[in-house]
Formats: sequence, structure tokens, C-alpha cells
Amino acid sequence: MTHVLNGALRSVLGDGVEQRGSLCNEEKLRFDFSHKKALSNKQLRAVEKLCQKSIADSEPVTAEVMPLDEARKIEGVRAVFGEVYPDPVRVISIGSDISVEFCGGTH
Repeated sequence: MTHVLNGALRSVLGDGVEQRGSLCNEEKLRFDFSHKKALSNKQLRAVEKLCQKSIADSEPVTAEVMPLDEARKIEGVRAVFGEVYPDPVRVISIGSDISVEFCGGTH
């Protein structure tokens, strides 16, 4: 779900959004991110709708493990700033254009 949320935030707020961390377990989802200002209520509703649409549409999710150098060359790939990723790295793709990200955890 963090990958869907990250894609929705970027769609609504632009490329200035940076994921800073997350926690995903059976009790809750916490998603830490930075942006130049707080979300407005309108933006929050837009993010929620995009996340709900991705789920309702059953967007395909793929996970591929590949060499780190190869993964860095994927157009549009995102990574958490300051995170150290293993080599090889796991790359998660959601839908055809929602999200392509390095993934440091299983959730």
C-alpha cells in the first residue's frame, strides 16, 4: 500500500514529494514524507480517491529482483532518500504508470 500511496501523493502534489520512511503492519500504515507544505483537504481527498481507485481497479503489482546498477537505469524509478539498498534490489511496479520503486521491505 505504501507504493500506491507514494504514487498518489506524487500525482496530486508533484515530484517534490519524497518518502522519508514507512511502517506497514497488521495494525496500521504510517507513511512519512516531505513536501513544501501541508496537504489541503482537497488534496487529501484527491490522494484518497487515487488510492481507492488503484485498489478497486485491481492494478497489477509486480516485484522483480535485479542488479542495483540495472535497477537505477529504469526510467522514473523512485527510492527513499538516504536509504541503502541491497544489490540485487527488489523493484516494485504498480499498474502501467502508478509507481516504480525500490523496495527495502516486504509489506
